[in-house]
Amino acid sequence: MPRNLARLRFRAPKQLRPLNIARIHPEDHTTLHRRLRAHALDLSKPQTPLSLQVVVNPKWKQQPGKKPFRMSYKPHTVRDLVDPEAAAKHGQIIYVFANIKTGQVIYSLNELLDQYHLDQLPFLGKHSKPPTVRPDEWTPHCVITFPVAEQGLQAFRKLREFRHLHETSWDKTNPEWVRLTPHQRMRKIMDQVANTSADLAAVLSVQQQQSVEMRKKTIEHEKKSFRLMKTMWAEAEALAKDDRDASNPKWLEQQIRNLEWQLGTKRNRDEADTKRLQDAKKGHEVRLRRVLRARKNMARLKEVEETSEFKKMQEGYASQAAPATGVDVEAKLETLRKELALERDLTKVLDRSQEDAEQTMGAKQAEITQLEDAFIASLRAEARDHPVTRSILPTELKKQPPQPFTMDVEIKWADLRNAEYAAGNWPDPVVHDTLALRSSREDVQLLNPEQYNVTVSDDVQAMLKNLERQALEAQGLYEEPVAEPEPEKTGVWKYIPEVKNPFKRAEA
Repeated sequence: MPRNLARLRFRAPKQLRPLNIARIHPEDHTTLHRRLRAHALDLSKPQTPLSLQVVVNPKWKQQPGKKPFRMSYKPHTVRDLVDPEAAAKHGQIIYVFANIKTGQVIYSLNELLDQYHLDQLPFLGKHSKPPTVRPDEWTPHCVITFPVAEQGLQAFRKLREFRHLHETSWDKTNPEWVRLTPHQRMRKIMDQVANTSADLAAVLSVQQQQSVEMRKKTIEHEKKSFRLMKTMWAEAEALAKDDRDASNPKWLEQQIRNLEWQLGTKRNRDEADTKRLQDAKKGHEVRLRRVLRARKNMARLKEVEETSEFKKMQEGYASQAAPATGVDVEAKLETLRKELALERDLTKVLDRSQEDAEQTMGAKQAEITQLEDAFIASLRAEARDHPVTRSILPTELKKQPPQPFTMDVEIKWADLRNAEYAAGNWPDPVVHDTLALRSSREDVQLLNPEQYNVTVSDDVQAMLKNLERQALEAQGLYEEPVAEPEPEKTGVWKYIPEVKNPFKRAEA
């Protein structure tokens, strides 16, 4: 099967090379003018293609059984507008496309639509499912950027599930549609533009509530891990510093060799004696492994503690834990959570201003988040959190819990008015912005052929003057042009002060 364009890697656009005229003879003015004009023409071209690619061109694909077709440039897509450095991971950005004729919506993790994306659309009737993806019908609807890829992938899955419910369970949500004709009902079900805004607001609200539970689980996991780390490192330190024979590796190795010799003699053929010797040998081996592991871990820890990286990390933990010093953090967190839950209940029951309620709850939530981060930082500073110190933990505690979701979500709309379909339901921290689909054309100046030729000629003359100046400066013959003095005023004009803008309002 051919791969789609979004998974192919393209070569970077052709970069303009610096002008090199070292090999041109100074008296060869024709070649010099031709080279300067070619350089000016290259500079006048837009760095990015003016057309925004939305749909995959079949000619750009790698066809099976044929030589791969490589493009000389990367197509200009929506990703270049929202993530120009290509730093986002797979799943961190969700691209939403809408059909301008029917209002159908497609969610994609790739910046380009391909034929397989039409599998998301169900068959609702005749002409309800497009046979192919047409570039003149599909346009970017919005782009959602999440802080982490896991949060984006969960939102992508929920959005597709909600849209499937809108398309298949309409008889429960809109019973009046039963009375419509099949064609009218099909057109209403196909139009999912308004539902997309409502679904997106609902998904982000659920993630905002989910983030609270995820933070609680993260705190519990960290508390359990750090307590066990302190206990295990204290035992390892005590075992490594033990000077008795039972903690001496050489003595233990000698005892193991003696027991092996006794097991090999003929006089110890009794089953009870053999079992006793085997148990003693096994106990010494376990003790030897524990002693060697403890000494090795303490040596690694001592080596890490002397590095500047570890010291900087501890200083960072101490500075982050400053808000949690001198207070009972766990009790204060529990009190703040109860106050936040009470505030939410009062907002639902009482007729209060939505803006004031959101501001109050936002301040409470920010305080809770700050205290939780400070509490975790204090635990890390106390347990000297580091990959080396965590290496002593069992396997189930070495794995970090999923990173709590945050509402550092940005939505860029092709038409910002579509966000009003879910007005009042958006989480407060979510940022809404405009998706500048025509940004590549804004900085391009449109000229007719005569104006373009005049502009190129002016650029060539400016480069020639600059080259002449550099040549004279290299020979030490360049002199700065002296500005001509302004003509002296005569008569009454000498006594009238010069005013640049006489119609500007005077200021005190």
